[in-house]
Amino acid sequence: MNRVAFMTLGCKVNQDETDSMIDLFKKRGYQIVDFNEKSDIYVINTCTVTQVGSKKSRQMIRRAHRLNPDALIVVTGCYSQTASEEVAKIPGVSLIVGNDQKHNIVKLSEEALGKNKAEKPEVLVSQRHELTKFHSLPIATNRQRHRATLKIQEGCDNFCTYCIVPYARGPIRSKPLKDVVEDCKQLVKEGYQEIVLTGIHLGAYGRDLSETLSLADVVNSLSEITDLKRLRLSSIEPTDFSMELLTAIKNSNNICNHFHVPLQNGCDKILDLMGRKYDSAYYEKVIETLRSIKKDVAITTDIMVGFPGETDEDFNKTLEFVEKIRFSGIHVFKYSPREGTPASTFPNQVPNSIKEKRSDILTKKALELKHKYYQQFLGEEVEVLFEKEVDGKIEGHTTNYMVVQANGTKELLGSILPVELLEIEGETIFGRIKGEFNGR
Repeated sequence: MNRVAFMTLGCKVNQDETDSMIDLFKKRGYQIVDFNEKSDIYVINTCTVTQVGSKKSRQMIRRAHRLNPDALIVVTGCYSQTASEEVAKIPGVSLIVGNDQKHNIVKLSEEALGKNKAEKPEVLVSQRHELTKFHSLPIATNRQRHRATLKIQEGCDNFCTYCIVPYARGPIRSKPLKDVVEDCKQLVKEGYQEIVLTGIHLGAYGRDLSETLSLADVVNSLSEITDLKRLRLSSIEPTDFSMELLTAIKNSNNICNHFHVPLQNGCDKILDLMGRKYDSAYYEKVIETLRSIKKDVAITTDIMVGFPGETDEDFNKTLEFVEKIRFSGIHVFKYSPREGTPASTFPNQVPNSIKEKRSDILTKKALELKHKYYQQFLGEEVEVLFEKEVDGKIEGHTTNYMVVQANGTKELLGSILPVELLEIEGETIFGRIKGEFNGR
């Protein structure tokens, strides 16, 4: 039996795609082994959103080659999509597969295994203008059946000045609505309690399929699936909250009370330099509207520090704005220049030492705001979907994405149970399961 090992770098979409590729290899009879073991095939699903992502991708390729110099090394993901010539120069690489060919990964790997090892790797990477179809990877079944992630959209046309993703993922492509509904019904039938809809630019869903089709239609359709307990949207740009989507959210009986709305910066000058298509006032209005239709809604976000030209005064405006919005969670990351993006040539690049300092300050502020949000629920009873065991307890998420731990056994995993919230420690709330399951 041939062995295959995987390494995933980068975003949640990449991780979900790796899960699906693992499933494809399993169905062909391959044995999945740890990446640090000797394997016949190594698949590295790369990232290039930051310089660190590209560097780690190269390191993992070299590690695979050291582990087994005779192995087939397959490189896919965003780094291979945007820098295939660079990847091809790394010793040991056998096959370079673009993002749009991940669904063919087993077939392509087996074809490469059947050939004599070439001096140069085979490169199967499409150009952006050639990416016209949404290629579905099968929904992975190699995970516990509590929460499923369903990718319904690919690509981005925003071209923010710092971002390489539109080049790595191509233009907008959407999964047909009937297929989305069928997939969700199948997942519910298999026992999944929560479905998370993902995409590279999820809020752009449907624009390539019809002038009238949108994410609102997806929410409306999936809200009609009676046994779907929870529907979660992974990330929505502030400009994508149309009246139709807001109405669909308001009327839905299963949509989660949590929205991740990328801000990127709280200073209007920097937002303009980033090409973000909104200002802080617009963003604030969107959040106010969400709070008016969803009680106790959790708002999480992404914020970049150290963008070219960001002064201390600009950074302080971001700090003031996050305080004003009262985020329940912030993913803080430092600007990283990506070759080929406009921002990489902007003047007034910020030194790394200042980026680090601002990142530390904002990360501390984020935890403070998270605690403030969590504190309002202490003593309350909430529903928690328990997903895994951690340090002798069971852990899960509320509908508003609070991490909760409680005493309980693994038999309770996959259940949505009432929990009284008792105390906060770090980024976790500890609680007590109520009712008949208390103490189990």
